[in-house]
Amino acid sequence: MSAAVAIGAPALAQGQAQTIVSGLDFPTGIAFHSDGRMFVNERPGRIRVFENGRLADAPVAEIPTITQGETGLLGIALSPDEGSLFVFATEADGSANTVWRVSVESGETERLIEDLPASLYHNGGGVAFDEDGMLLVSNGESHESGRSQDPSVLGGKVYRFGPGDGQPVGDNPFEGNAAYAIGLRNPYGLTVDPVSGDAFVTENGPESFDEVNRVGSGWNLGWPDVSGPRDGGDPAGPGEYHDPVASYEQIVVPTGLAFADPADAQERFAGNLFFGTYGEQTIHRLVLNQDRTVAVEDEIFFRSDEPIVGMEWGPEGLYFSTPTSVKLLAIGGGAGAAGPSPEPTESPPSPSPTLPPRELDPAGTVVFIVVAAILASGVVYTLRRGRALRRDRG
Repeated sequence: MSAAVAIGAPALAQGQAQTIVSGLDFPTGIAFHSDGRMFVNERPGRIRVFENGRLADAPVAEIPTITQGETGLLGIALSPDEGSLFVFATEADGSANTVWRVSVESGETERLIEDLPASLYHNGGGVAFDEDGMLLVSNGESHESGRSQDPSVLGGKVYRFGPGDGQPVGDNPFEGNAAYAIGLRNPYGLTVDPVSGDAFVTENGPESFDEVNRVGSGWNLGWPDVSGPRDGGDPAGPGEYHDPVASYEQIVVPTGLAFADPADAQERFAGNLFFGTYGEQTIHRLVLNQDRTVAVEDEIFFRSDEPIVGMEWGPEGLYFSTPTSVKLLAIGGGAGAAGPSPEPTESPPSPSPTLPPRELDPAGTVVFIVVAAILASGVVYTLRRGRALRRDRG
């Protein structure tokens, strides 16, 4: 297969990541309070807090959930006033997905948004706040692709709700419902770009074309009629179609994503988009064009010896989770010499809106075999498939 759009410095190795906290039970999401507290979701339903250099013994709250397939306690976001955590979880009976509001101080919980589509696979699970303080939620199509092109049907979308009442926002693009953008398959990671103010999602494709998508009001991202870059066809549903920012013909299994905030990132990384992969066990760094619509550079920034799950920009740089821990790549503005600083890459002469196919790491076959073996033992969170999960395709 051909190389990536741009090839930068050699990828950082596992030893260049600092372990912040270990011994966790599949941490899926990370959120930071301005006072330095780090909140972490554990997939079986616990919200944990790390502060003053230690993980508190007691969870902030426990959310009833289930951990089969791709279910569980998934995304997390801190409200703009920092008084509440909003988390995405599958109900304990597996019948639906729910967004919960959790008091940061008391741990009191309430179901804010109920009855989102759920299944063993394609649940989505991202939560984030937009520039207006509205709650964005990514939800998969639960293996029913027909949901994705119908704005009136839940599933296969990014929704926009009021965080106070959990109701659709009045100026949403599709009148009378929560849909903000449609045409998605399984949008797992969700974040908001500090430069453009738009949301971005990672989307897991079928047999090919995993994607990173920018999300705008009323946009149609194509699924199931368009997968990867548009080839002349158009999606059947309404909305303005947009190609992905980046797509990968050979699957990488994208997971969490985060932007390096220009306010406190090292200059060479300011505004870059980072996303993790479960299949490659890597973190990609994407440099976006001025309009923030396409990746003009793409490099494997970090190679892990474990799958990457969650990701968040924090006080010292890029924080990410693996199935047992939260780690840090110290590329924040205050990191200085302590943080890894690979050389910047050169922009390609003719950037393309779609990234060429990428081969998996030479150890990829071993990775998939290991993941399949762990899955068989009933312990792994199958965010999506590799070769052992082909039954989830289609």
